[in-house]
Order: sequence, then C-alpha cells, then structure tokens
Amino acid sequence: MGFSGGAAFAGGLLLSDPQRFAGGAILYGTLPFDAGVPLSAARLARVPVFVAQGEQDRVIPADLLLRTWNYLLTESAAPAYARRDPGGHGITGETLDELGGWIRERLAFLARPRANGGSDVKAGWTGLREDGLPLRAGHRPQVSWTIPQEQRSDNAPRELQEKLLSRISTLAGVSTRQSAISVPGATGLMLGPAPAATSDGFLVPSVGEFAHQHPAHDGSLHVALPPVLAAEAVAKGWAVAHPLAGVRLASGMVLVYGPRDDSELETVAAIVQTSHNYATLQV
Repeated sequence: MGFSGGAAFAGGLLLSDPQRFAGGAILYGTLPFDAGVPLSAARLARVPVFVAQGEQDRVIPADLLLRTWNYLLTESAAPAYARRDPGGHGITGETLDELGGWIRERLAFLARPRANGGSDVKAGWTGLREDGLPLRAGHRPQVSWTIPQEQRSDNAPRELQEKLLSRISTLAGVSTRQSAISVPGATGLMLGPAPAATSDGFLVPSVGEFAHQHPAHDGSLHVALPPVLAAEAVAKGWAVAHPLAGVRLASGMVLVYGPRDDSELETVAAIVQTSHNYATLQV
C-alpha cells in the first residue's frame, strides 16, 4: 500500500506482478501510467484493491486521479473497494479505520477452507458457441461504486429482464425468491448446495443463492463465477467485479450488465448458466 507518491510506487509493484500480492491499497495518489507497467484489461483480476481519494485534492492532477479511479473500478477487474473523502490530500481517520477492517476481512477470507480447491476448478463457458464469450459492443454502463452495487445507465428494457428471468429460473433445481443478500425486489436464484459444491460458487452459501437479478429500475445481475471466467467477463465488457469479492464474498462475484437486445440476452443467460454449473461443480 502507498500514500500520495507511495501510491504510484505501490501501484507499479501491483501491476508489474499481480500474482505476488493478496491485495493493494492506492491512497490519495495515481497509478504510474507512464512507467511502462502493464495496464491491460483484467490485469488485477482476483487482487482486491482499496482505493481512497480526496474530493478537493489539489496535489495530484485531477485527470490522473480520475484515470486511476476508472481503471481500478472497471477495466482492471480488481474487486475495488473505494471511498471519496470530502477533504483534500490527506488520509482521514475514517479511511484508516475502514482500511484496517478491509485488511482484516481479506486475511480472514484467505484463511477460509475451500471445498475441492474452490477457485481452482477447471472452468469453461456453458451455452456459448465454440468461439466462446464475445466482446460486448459499446461503452460500459455506469455502475455505482458504493454498496449496494447497481447499474445506473443503459439499463435493460423491462420486457428483456422478464424474458431473461423466465429463462434462467428454469435451470435445473433452481427456485426463486427474494434475494438473501440484495436489495428488496431482487430475485434470488437458489439451489440446494451439492455435497461437493464449493462455497465460492455461491453468493450466499447458507441458502444456496448463486445469482440474483436486481429490480426493474436496474436490471443487472450478480453471479458467482470461476475467477478465471469472471476476469474474462470483465475484460470483454460484460461485467464488473463486486467491491467485496474475495474480501467478504465469493472471489468470482461480478455484476453482469442487463441485456439490451435478444442477442445480448443469449449471452447473459449463458453467463448465468455457467454460474449455475459452477455452483453444482458441473463446469
């Protein structure tokens, strides 16, 4: 972790060799965009990152702060827990308290037992053509950086949301009811967990919830995927990592954007089907 100029140093280490680290904190500073470190899509998949910035920071150029924020919270595929403080270029007590809690939760997550290796399950997409997951066309929708995480622009038409829910609720063994973890009106997709299932295949293992669809004003979904596929879904524009994936929640938890047309509905349905198979260890 690093503050101000140290944030660039910490970010450079993280981007140079993400596999070395269990997480990173980029505090009131910028990533070293001109230092030659890799900045490819999904570069920081499976590496939780804590990001803090001051809204009135006049020390770090605003364009670099925004570029750092946007990369870490979307394209990097890092589960990025972010906060913006009303002050300037200085660490607040609230930020330090929250950072300490975040570190404790990340370490506790890493200490959890994994059934059958959990995240290391061999993974492949279900229900897609042989060429795999396509690129999603157009710009990414706006997604909240606060929790609850929600899609705020380019939302799926209501009729496509209903069509998708009708489709995914017929997956084998699935029942639907109010999500155990999401906002009121979110529809949870529940399974009776298989004896050998990995807890990382569920959003809420205790009730078998592996995915949920958000209410109509949003229309996106949260699903648990094998981490390698979660990274691909982010890299190809279909999803963004959940801020607490690998900290408090499944390491492959992503928000999948709601479908805008029938073709996208087919892809999103296949992503949910893959999540269903992961929960039952059929991937």
